[in-house]
Amino acid sequence: MSIKTQAFGIVLILVALGVMLYLRPLGSDTINRIEMLEETDDYVVVRAGNQTGRLYKNFSYDFDLPVLSDWFSTPGWSQMTLQSPLAKTPEEYTALSQNIINDGSRFLDNSVTPFQGAARFEAVAPAEGMVTSKADLINSSMWFVKGNDLWFRASFLLEKGVPYSLVDFEDSSVRQSPGIRLVIDDSRFIGIELKSSRKPRLQQTETEVPIGRWFTLTLHMTLDNSAGKVRIWQDGQLILEGEMKTLPNDGSVLNLFEIGITASDQAAVLLLDNVMLSHQPL
Repeated sequence: MSIKTQAFGIVLILVALGVMLYLRPLGSDTINRIEMLEETDDYVVVRAGNQTGRLYKNFSYDFDLPVLSDWFSTPGWSQMTLQSPLAKTPEEYTALSQNIINDGSRFLDNSVTPFQGAARFEAVAPAEGMVTSKADLINSSMWFVKGNDLWFRASFLLEKGVPYSLVDFEDSSVRQSPGIRLVIDDSRFIGIELKSSRKPRLQQTETEVPIGRWFTLTLHMTLDNSAGKVRIWQDGQLILEGEMKTLPNDGSVLNLFEIGITASDQAAVLLLDNVMLSHQPL
């Protein structure tokens, strides 16, 4: 089954929307170009242009399936990113990912593989002239807009190196996909950063993420383009609480989230399990 088939009609919706907005500035008001046809506790049915499909309010994944290609079906993942020295451009790493998923092709340098009931991400250091190296999974059919609560939880293990970011929530229909992400600074402290405007950020400086053992991160945000609330727990302990701009624009739709090694300036290996994302407390 191909990525296009697995991703439902919603990929076509966001592609259509992306084409309409590609040359627009980052302030484009995405939600005004989406018509909501139906809403339930679990999903919304939307239309963009002449395409109709579902965007979901809840997602969970535990990586119990031992075959990588089986992860890419509803309600699983849409695609993966393998940006690396051997696959630098979007065309190169997109084609590589599709070939691996659909045809069982070999990884080049960066990889995403099943490992003892979890997902294992490995990324080499970026080559000269590259901004970042990436090895991550993507779900592109979520629905989070202004006024919503966003709850996220997942378990991580840093086996080698420390990537800069672990999870990104993005509006994929806007050029450069602005959004908000969980990041780790050079001292191994978790923070949160908006990839828009002047990149506002909240950072804690007391609780390091561990190396070589599992830890769980839980995030709660209220989505607002001026003053959203943020709380982050590490292994059940509240480590960060504050207020910041949590949504790029008033009309942003955070439909896509990436998880794994979503950006790294060094070689890194990361394990991931028990991913949950919801409008409701987890």
